[in-house]
Amino acid sequence: MSEKYSETTTTRPQFDKLVHLVEPNDTLIVTKLDRFARNTREALNLIDSLLKEKIIIKVLNLGTIDNTPMGRMIVRTLLLVAEMERDMIIERTQAGKIFAKQHNPNYKEGRPKRKKDSRNQAIFDYSETTL
Repeated sequence: MSEKYSETTTTRPQFDKLVHLVEPNDTLIVTKLDRFARNTREALNLIDSLLKEKIIIKVLNLGTIDNTPMGRMIVRTLLLVAEMERDMIIERTQAGKIFAKQHNPNYKEGRPKRKKDSRNQAIFDYSETTL
């Protein structure tokens, strides 16, 4: 299963479904530890409950999460660093938006609208027919 979400997303239906499907001795593979949950507390609770159920958790850029004192310490440390990094990104983004609003009279939030030309219209039409 695959799912993308942002920091503000509160529901993750595919991930929730997956967590309820895994059984003891199954292996749950995630790409990165900081994508496992929205915050450190949620991640630790989820990891603890999965490890208690004898679910093996592998993080592609980290390895297997060990249910040992050292393994738990490493996971907690990495989660805290990831949460701090996310918070700093949010702070910098907000500061950048405030600066842009003050110094650019044409500032608009979000991505600029793309003008449709024949090439991207054809791509859009193709993607609509294949989904």
